[in-house]
Amino acid sequence: MKYLKYFLFGGMVMVFFSLTSSRTSRISEGIYPGSLIPELKVMDRLGNKQFDIHDLKGKKVLINFWAAYDAESHRQNIVLHNTLKEKEYQVTMVSVSFDENESVFDKTLIIDGLDKDGQYVDTRGEKSGVYQKFQLKKGFKNYLIDENGTIVAMNVSPGDLNRLLKS
Repeated sequence: MKYLKYFLFGGMVMVFFSLTSSRTSRISEGIYPGSLIPELKVMDRLGNKQFDIHDLKGKKVLINFWAAYDAESHRQNIVLHNTLKEKEYQVTMVSVSFDENESVFDKTLIIDGLDKDGQYVDTRGEKSGVYQKFQLKKGFKNYLIDENGTIVAMNVSPGDLNRLLKS
């Protein structure tokens, strides 16, 4: 009984601090679901205009990292592009290729029948800051981003898109 009031007081103090700290906590940047998407800037194919992910705030965005030399990421780029086009989801797709040869990138887009809008190439390949920031050495990825810049899902398939975007 002697220590009960100290335990109660300590418990109240802990509850107070936990409630006040949660109001000021913010989502941090990262590359996993639940995090804010890190800064992503890539020059367009002509080097005239820089794409900045923060310019798309307020829109749902699908960011896809790929390269023509990586068969799975290349296939996924085509499938995701066609899925978004067919279903007419209100999602902006941004594809960033890490092909070091821009002519390979251009020919790949033509062969695949993809629009050049939303397609970017970083010819620095594995030396690119974006490549390193998103840890793409472990494999190419894609990210579904909500209107607030929060990563909703990662490595989504067309089925995942259908499930996530219908709600």
